[in-house]
Amino acid sequence: MEKLKNIDDLIVQHINLKKLGFQHLDYMMECNTGTFYRETKDKYDVLTYGFGYDYRLYDPITMSKEGGMRSYISFKSVEKILNTILPDPHVSEIFSDSWNFIFYCQQTLTNKMIPNINSPDELTHEIAYQNGQLLDRNILEAVNNMNIYIQQYHLPFFNYFLTIKDVNDKILEKYDWMDWNEYFLKNCIFKAIIIMKLCRNNTKYDEFTKMYKSRIYNAIQQGENDNSYLVPHYESFLKVMDYLESGKYKELMI
Repeated sequence: MEKLKNIDDLIVQHINLKKLGFQHLDYMMECNTGTFYRETKDKYDVLTYGFGYDYRLYDPITMSKEGGMRSYISFKSVEKILNTILPDPHVSEIFSDSWNFIFYCQQTLTNKMIPNINSPDELTHEIAYQNGQLLDRNILEAVNNMNIYIQQYHLPFFNYFLTIKDVNDKILEKYDWMDWNEYFLKNCIFKAIIIMKLCRNNTKYDEFTKMYKSRIYNAIQQGENDNSYLVPHYESFLKVMDYLESGKYKELMI
């Protein structure tokens, strides 16, 4: 849709991320998402954005720095090892558009540094398009607000977790394991033990895997929870552990 493309073009022209080495994948109406990403040797820094509109009219179209943007990090080594053990047919390392990227780039950490929004009233909304008119001044103001918000909350997240060692030290060593899933987007336990192994955090790895293995095994035996979930989860956990203990993961190291 031309009006959405025009707004997207103005964002790309005036957002500061391009100066910081981020590449852009065009906004796609099918998933209401545009993407900026920065790739380094073992990491993707990713920021996505979208717009507010009524799907029947697309008028007005709004922009919000709080509600329209989210960021996450993907560590290639962690995701590659996990996908080798537990293959995901949707994983890809080649991204042609925003849809492809957000669905096929595996997400390791989500950004918890963004302030919580407790009410829709706390969101800012700049009107980018209304009554058939593109409002350039409003769009530029919205992009300026996005730049400020990115500087305050998204870039610090990317800079705080530069390596998997940062994840090990700042999450796995700092927080109780039952809180890890607030930071990991998917397969939290599997990714955590992969990171421990890669960081040679042997004491934590041994203590945690022993505890977790026993905990899940006993829960299955006692029928405390839904075994239709626990049994496959336990089997996958054993696969991950067996692979890590075999040392085969070293062949995949970036």
